[in-house]
Amino acid sequence: MGTTRMGRDPKNSVLNGFCQSHDLKNLFVVDGGCWPSATCQNPTETVLAVSWRASDYLAEKFRWKEV
Repeated sequence: MGTTRMGRDPKNSVLNGFCQSHDLKNLFVVDGGCWPSATCQNPTETVLAVSWRASDYLAEKFRWKEV
């Protein structure tokens, strides 16, 4: 966790809020790497939610031919 931090500023993060790379627009990282730290709880459902959100965003981009 934390290897591909999510954030708004490309200087301090690798991914935007939809788990899309700041540098490579066709790269989406949908695992636990977008969080800056681990918790003591099982993150499986949160990983699924983040993946689903990124997939919806990517589908919308495909629909408008932006990716």
